Amino acid sequence: MTIDELVLFGTISKPFSFRGQLIVYSNFNSISSKTVFVKIDDSYVPFKLVNSSLHKKNLFKFKLSEINDEEKAKSLLKKEVYIKKDELVKNEDSLDFLINFTLYNKKVFIGPIISTMSRIGQDLIVVDYKNKNVLIPFAKQLITNIDKEEQILEMDLPNGLLQI
Repeated sequence: MTIDELVLFGTISKPFSFRGQLIVYSNFNSISSKTVFVKIDDSYVPFKLVNSSLHKKNLFKFKLSEINDEEKAKSLLKKEVYIKKDELVKNEDSLDFLINFTLYNKKVFIGPIISTMSRIGQDLIVVDYKNKNVLIPFAKQLITNIDKEEQILEMDLPNGLLQI
C-alpha cells in the first residue's frame, strides 16, 4: 500500500485495556473501514479492524487483530493510523475535497495535501512537506487560487510558517 492510496485518519494516543484495545485521536466523525494501516518505520502495516466505536469527542476505541495485550498496544503508541481514501466518510461541509491537491506557496511547490482537520474556529490542511506532516491554516486571506480541475491550491503563506 502506498501513501497515495491512503489518508491520515488519526494517531494512536494510548492503550485502553489490558486486552490490547487502543484509543485513537481523530478529527473524523466515523470510520467505515475494515482495515487500517499503521505507519511503522516508514511502512504502512495493515491491521484488520475487529471493532471500533466513538469513545469521546475526537477519540475512537479500536480493537485490532493481532493486538491482544497491553504490551503490543503500547508498542503502537504515537503511531499514525491511515485508511484507504476510497473508504473515507466525507462530511458535506468538510475540506476533504482538498486531499490529493498539490499546495503551492507563491507559485513554489510545497507538497501534496494528505489530510484536513477542523478545530474550533480554525480549519487546517496537513501537507507532506520535506517528508514531514505540516499543519497549515486554511484561511480565506491566505488563499490565492483553488483549481479543482487541476487539483492545485495556491496560497500566500506568512514567512516562517513552514519552518515551525
